[in-house]
Amino acid sequence: MINKLKFGTAGNSKLDSKTLTFDLPAGYACPFALKCKAWVDRKTGKVCNGEHQVFRCFGVNSEVRFKEGVLAKHWHNFDLLKEARTVKTMANLIDVSLPNTCWYKARVHSVGGDFYNLSYFKAWCEVARRHPDKIFYAYSKAAPIVTREDLKPSNFKIAGSEGGTHDEIFEQLEYHPMVRVVFSYEEAEERGLEIDHDDSHAIDINRKKKDFALLLHGPQTAGSDASKALQELNKQGWHGYGKSKKGGSK
Repeated sequence: MINKLKFGTAGNSKLDSKTLTFDLPAGYACPFALKCKAWVDRKTGKVCNGEHQVFRCFGVNSEVRFKEGVLAKHWHNFDLLKEARTVKTMANLIDVSLPNTCWYKARVHSVGGDFYNLSYFKAWCEVARRHPDKIFYAYSKAAPIVTREDLKPSNFKIAGSEGGTHDEIFEQLEYHPMVRVVFSYEEAEERGLEIDHDDSHAIDINRKKKDFALLLHGPQTAGSDASKALQELNKQGWHGYGKSKKGGSK
C-alpha cells in the first residue's frame, strides 16, 4: 500500500468544503520566512519564535494545540516529500494522494509551510498541469522560486506574501500581487488595500497586479504589538475565520 500524503478540506467561514488544503510544518518548511517566523519543536512541542518576528504564523497555533493531529500530519507530509526528492516522484506522490472527493480548488500550504525548494515547486506545477479543470493557489514568501512564470501553468495562482527575506523581488515585478498582513481595518484603509476574507483575491488567475490585505488573526506572542492589535480587533468583533461574528468574517 502506498503511503500517501494527507490533505484536508476547509469548510470554515473563509473557505468552502470543496476546497482542499495541504500543509507542511510551519517554520521548518519556510526557508524564506522572516516577520512571521515561528515553529513548534518536534520533540518538546514548544513554540519557538524567530528573531525578527513581527506577528506569529497562524500554522504554529494549530500545531501547538493539536500536536497528535495537525503537527503529526504536517510532519508526515514533509517526511514523505523529502524521501521522494525528485520532481517526478514528488509530483506522482502528490497526485496519487489527492482525495477522491468532489473538490474544485486546492490551497497549497493553507496554514503551514511554503515552497522550500525549486524541485518541490516544480512538482506542484506539474500536478496543477495534470488537472487543468482545478484551481491551485498559494500564498508564498519564496520569491526566488515562485516567480518563475515559465514553470507555472495558468491554473496555479501565487500571491506574494509580505514579510519574507526577498520581498523586493515581488515588489519589482508587475505581475505579482502581494498580500500584506494588517493590524487594523484603519491600516488597510490608509494603505489603500482591500481586505480579502474569502481568498477571492488570491484565486483570481486573471487578476492584474493589485496588492491586498489579510487581517491579523490567530494567537500572538504575549506582550507583542501584534498581540495588542489582536485584542483591539477582538473588541471590534474580529475573531478570525472559525465562526462568523459581527465585524469579523465575511
